[in-house]
Amino acid sequence: MLDEGFGPTGKDAKSQRELNMLRLGQLWEALLRNARFIVAIKMHTGQMTFEKAVRFFEKEAYQSHTGSVMEAKRGTSNPTYLYYTLGKLEILKLRAEVQAKQGAAFNLQKFHDDFVQQGYPPIKMVRRALLQG
Repeated sequence: MLDEGFGPTGKDAKSQRELNMLRLGQLWEALLRNARFIVAIKMHTGQMTFEKAVRFFEKEAYQSHTGSVMEAKRGTSNPTYLYYTLGKLEILKLRAEVQAKQGAAFNLQKFHDDFVQQGYPPIKMVRRALLQG
């Protein structure tokens, strides 16, 4: 969202610090979601133990020990908590496909409007709808 102009817009040092803090927060949240993605796959395919998952969250996602235990516990009972990242990756891939097809005519606002207008079907169906025309 920051890349699209949301957030502080001033040129002063305070606005720049706020923008940097928001960007850092976005990156930290993305890092946690990426760690969930990896841990979910590895735990549910038997490639990672609970203890290794805790250490992974601590080392790779910079989570506290308590937070890491909570994330690993969530991973043991919810194999789908990787969907945030998986969905994001699929939407970004679709956006790139639509942009490549439309070239200079591509408009990000129109892409988002067209995407949301589809409702909640699987991305495969949204892809078909957005790339058909």
